[in-house]
Amino acid sequence: MNDDQLDDLKQFIAATVSQSEARTDEKLEQLRKEMLDGFAGVGEAIEEINKQFDARISKLEKQAA
Repeated sequence: MNDDQLDDLKQFIAATVSQSEARTDEKLEQLRKEMLDGFAGVGEAIEEINKQFDARISKLEKQAA
């Protein structure tokens, strides 16, 4: 393999690695967004449960009074 072929191979490998890294970064960013959306959904569900719980406690307090 001569120097020109070796340089071409190095450029090909560098480009392939770069493209693979870019795809991996995109996938990681998408996963991060999905996780944040999921956590937001969990937070909203917990908030709703807390509201319902507070309403029930208030109702029971009124009945006990």
